[in-house]
Amino acid sequence: MPGGSAEVRLCLGEYARPVYEALLAETRQRAPQKGVVSVALDGDCVVISIRSGELSGLRAITSSFLYLAHAAYSSLASSEDGVGSGSLGTPKLL
Repeated sequence: MPGGSAEVRLCLGEYARPVYEALLAETRQRAPQKGVVSVALDGDCVVISIRSGELSGLRAITSSFLYLAHAAYSSLASSEDGVGSGSLGTPKLL
């Protein structure tokens, strides 16, 4: 099955750097090689670039990194505004 690539840009404002650092740490972990992931910080946006030789691998990696980004962002947002308030809104996905 053919592979592919994906690029996701998450504009998170003041939370971009800590989310970037959390994702960067994840890219450095040893794991089964389903694809290649790179993360970059572009102003107040985190850019996640993913390549995989298989479409299923691309889907799995993209899903995992979006989940990790959401978890990091949600944790930062709830610690800033009080547990469970979630008043920071949804990150902007471009």
